[in-house]
Amino acid sequence: MKKEVLCHIFCLFCVIVWGTTFISTKVLLESFHPVVILIYRLVICVTLLFIIYPRIFKTVTFKHELLFIGAGASGVTFYFLFENMALSYTNASDVGIIVSAAPFFTLIFCTIFLKTDRITLWFIIGFILAMAGIILISINGSNNLNANPIGYLLALLAMVMWGFYSVFVKKIGDLGYKGIGVTRKIMYYGLILLIPFFFIFKCDFNFQALADFKNLGNILFLGILASSVCFLLWNYALRNIGAVKTSVYIYLSPVITTIASFLILNETINAFTIIGMVLAILGLVLSSINPKKRIKKLEV
Repeated sequence: MKKEVLCHIFCLFCVIVWGTTFISTKVLLESFHPVVILIYRLVICVTLLFIIYPRIFKTVTFKHELLFIGAGASGVTFYFLFENMALSYTNASDVGIIVSAAPFFTLIFCTIFLKTDRITLWFIIGFILAMAGIILISINGSNNLNANPIGYLLALLAMVMWGFYSVFVKKIGDLGYKGIGVTRKIMYYGLILLIPFFFIFKCDFNFQALADFKNLGNILFLGILASSVCFLLWNYALRNIGAVKTSVYIYLSPVITTIASFLILNETINAFTIIGMVLAILGLVLSSINPKKRIKKLEV
């Protein structure tokens, strides 16, 4: 099997897994606080990455270390915290589609802080279409008793955090840091910065709930497969076939989330959901129509 074909298989596998993480989190929210789910997930991820890469990863200066702290805070602590909390207020499919628009904020922040990209006409058209799709999804959610506008706001905040995270990771990459050690250090800081929220929200680890195979299985799925394995596979594909080809697969994520929500959580799919999903995906595709200005999937 050619390496390129294998990389495409890896990309498809990662997106399928990531598209269903919203479902796993939604299930776990029945027994655990969003902060507790993240702590379990990150402890498993950091431990596994340390087993794979046991060497100490050092930065050259404290200024460089601050970049890792910023990446951990924005892309791990607050991104996942806002995303998990959003799932407490609204449907997994809605959150999955809204969060999939994160590349828009990535391009905006990279344009402002890094001056490496510019906003094109296609980007503006794509952004308008995607926002229209999100509005349609929100209209559908307003007729659902499980939906809450707070959920959409939290999902939007998660996207903003991902934009900041992308800037930090780009700066880290420009300094020559790469590989498993980078991912482990970012996840480590994300975990450390998450601990205060455990006490702020007065959480309980609820160890008894781990005896339920459903809960334990979903936590292991998030920690091992979704966080550790997929990051390694995705980065392998990125190095071999490039950021442009790998990033295209991200557009499949909301479709997978919506289908999985329908099949597993019995969430409804109606005309608003379908049209909104199509508009969101179309907007993302149009925003990257210029190959030279496509949003790059950052290697972490």
